Amino acid sequence: MGSGYKGYINTNGAKERLKPKDLMHELENSNAKYNKSDIVMITKNYAGKLMWLEKGNLKSGLLHIKTRHGKDFGSNTNIPLLAKKILQLKPIKHISRKEGKQLADVFIYNHNGMIYLIAYGDNGYIVSF
Repeated sequence: MGSGYKGYINTNGAKERLKPKDLMHELENSNAKYNKSDIVMITKNYAGKLMWLEKGNLKSGLLHIKTRHGKDFGSNTNIPLLAKKILQLKPIKHISRKEGKQLADVFIYNHNGMIYLIAYGDNGYIVSF
């Protein structure tokens, strides 16, 4: 990787890699509630379910992940890209739990010898990682 690789995350190529137009279009045509300008990553999981990560707030999304769980990742970790890679894997365990009025699904993954938990709502919105 060349010296310019570190800046790749801010390029249009990186943004398109994390937000493919076909999946954005699929989300637009769904009945899911989302904020298009806040989406930082969209993918399908191992089972073909549409999943997305938004900038979020202190309770959910990327800001929550960075604020509450950032120390669990390396300082150079691209969290949206890592989440996208992990969601392609079949989870080793699934836990459903009620969070107030909504059901949260927590999936446990093993990736490169590390254990990761990803929680998302039944609509595909990634709440935590």
